[in-house]
Amino acid sequence: MKRIVFGVVWFVVFWFGGLVLGGSIAGAIAGSQVKATSMSDGYAKGQRAGEEAGAAFGQKFGVAIFIGALVLSIGGTAIGLLPGTKKKQPK
Repeated sequence: MKRIVFGVVWFVVFWFGGLVLGGSIAGAIAGSQVKATSMSDGYAKGQRAGEEAGAAFGQKFGVAIFIGALVLSIGGTAIGLLPGTKKKQPK
């Protein structure tokens, strides 16, 4: 039972981690390419561009990241590679 719980935890970590990492990179790239006249204008335009790019990344790659996280967590749990998922050693 403990292995299943850890497998689910690892799935959530991989899924959200992949989305956060990819979305933040896409948002940072989009935000850095904004042309602005003042600092506050640049911040507002950069934030909007970053949010839009992050959302577009999630819509485009969200299913692939979900499936990848599912495969990694199931495979890593079944093999026992992920922390907390090792099989008990017989005494």
